[in-house]
Amino acid sequence: MNKSYPKGSEWRKWDLHVHTPASIYHRYGPDTEETWENFMKDIENLSSDFSVLGINDYFFIDGYERLIEERKSNNRLSNIDLILPVVEFRIDKFAGIDFGKFKRINLHVIFSNDLPIETIKSQFLQTLEQSYSLESGEHWTRAITKESVEELGAKIKKGVPAEQLSKYGTDLEEGFNNLNVREDKIFEALQKDCFKGKYIVAIGKTEWGDLKWSDSSIATKKSIINKLEFNTNF
Repeated sequence: MNKSYPKGSEWRKWDLHVHTPASIYHRYGPDTEETWENFMKDIENLSSDFSVLGINDYFFIDGYERLIEERKSNNRLSNIDLILPVVEFRIDKFAGIDFGKFKRINLHVIFSNDLPIETIKSQFLQTLEQSYSLESGEHWTRAITKESVEELGAKIKKGVPAEQLSKYGTDLEEGFNNLNVREDKIFEALQKDCFKGKYIVAIGKTEWGDLKWSDSSIATKKSIINKLEFNTNF
């Protein structure tokens, strides 16, 4: 019997959808040291039932990188057995189309913690590219980085009447709000040998339920399900 678990099998809680103050969209407050400290204390005060967390940020893994460094250098989050990097993407597929409420499906790539952070960045995140034709006639074709997403947001806001700009967020937020990644590009990037057996892909249960088995969406639903490992309660 494994000495770590002398009772044998035990139920443990996994939460694979934990955003951080580094996420483009979150509700923790400003990205400050005080916010981070409160965030880490909340995790450290979790019930002992929690064993695994997926640090799930949009497009990037800055939040995961920060927490791994805190764990390594300052012994933070030592109550959690395993922390996994998760990257969330809005893909160019709609859910809820039977109801007239168009919302994007979010795809989650859950990586093994064995993968070096730089490998995820250089061999996956920085290889993704998206192109747009803006209303101004300008074209935007970039690898997806924070700088390029901010550039997209700035270009979008250039076409907004001055009296309406107060209704818009930062360049990063507006770029993010308009950036939807093609899922075939995500799966293509994951085919590299360095990722073999080192990731799983999921979508949220609610979004999956909203994507109906109707004539207008059945092909999309079949295409997505054939590529997924599981769906979740995200």
